Amino acid sequence: MENKRILHIAAHMGAGAGKAIGGLAAGDRRNTHSIYLLDTPQKQNHIEYSKSRGVEISFGGDLDPHLAEADVVVVSWWGHRLTDALLAGFPQIPCRMAIWAHKNGLNDPPLPQHYVEEADALLVTTPYSLENPRWSSAHLIHGFGNFDPARARYKSSYTQCAERFTIGFIGTPTYKKLPPDYLDYCEEVVKEIPDCRLVVAGEASRELIGDAVKRGLAPYLEFVGWTEDVQGLLLSFDVFGYLLRPDTFATTENAVVEALAAGIPTVTSRYPIGKYLLEDGISGFLAENPKEYAMLVKRLYENEGLREKIGRAGRNYVIQSINADENLRRFDSVCEEMAALPKKPRRFQSKFQSKEDSGYGAN
Repeated sequence: MENKRILHIAAHMGAGAGKAIGGLAAGDRRNTHSIYLLDTPQKQNHIEYSKSRGVEISFGGDLDPHLAEADVVVVSWWGHRLTDALLAGFPQIPCRMAIWAHKNGLNDPPLPQHYVEEADALLVTTPYSLENPRWSSAHLIHGFGNFDPARARYKSSYTQCAERFTIGFIGTPTYKKLPPDYLDYCEEVVKEIPDCRLVVAGEASRELIGDAVKRGLAPYLEFVGWTEDVQGLLLSFDVFGYLLRPDTFATTENAVVEALAAGIPTVTSRYPIGKYLLEDGISGFLAENPKEYAMLVKRLYENEGLREKIGRAGRNYVIQSINADENLRRFDSVCEEMAALPKKPRRFQSKFQSKEDSGYGAN
């Protein structure tokens, strides 16, 4: 089927979800994509980008006509209560359906297995999900949208950016995504590099900010909030430090992809998905605990040549490993297979695991 009508259903298009869904839909010139959102949009950047490239976006209203017209339906799942509620009472309109998991599904919230069994295909956004033996037939469709790392602005000099050595973070600065001992990591870095500054971009939780003040880290930690100029902020960092909970729900992690593309030497958590984000000691570093993290950052602080070597290797690695066109070809191949199947009603179990939105941020 040359021109397939693909309907995406998602709770919203904030942060990483918007980049993944909107970027893929906007970059596809072979098929016609539309997006049906279950929640009132809070951020418009990914929505406006998608609409400017001909993607139709609906906010609520009658879903039945959209289902009836679609050749393939892709439900994006990350444990949002509205998505679970929709599936529990899914309209009995025959359709072909894929579940696209934007969380790894191995940690909280787990992707219910009956969702997987009721769908025609399971799409995952990280190779880590394939470690689940029940998902060996899942299709890897990354969540970086149509991002092209080769076109990203990148560092031209690895001389220290400012008077104080800058370790930066862009993402979701809450304990839902950061390790519970995140501030221990910060304290260890401050001990090793007293003249550093730790820049944290994103919508930080009050709890995290309050804890930082109580720990006496206010002179070092700078919470700068949301930014539209991700690449500009990245270029002001000497090191990108991206820490995750060991039981993280993370997947593609666009923040790391963009930092590597910008040539920023990157240190991230080893477990559980670090090995899928970079090559340890070659295109970046993986850390297991606060002391190891601080020593790796200190090595980069003390050696401009090492910062340049790791930064350039990281950029080369992500250019070679991240290919939006190939990602889209894999997605289209799955949709092509599904389009040959008969449409049928979907009857998900009435008992489902209702979760509030679990802080799904930059993927």
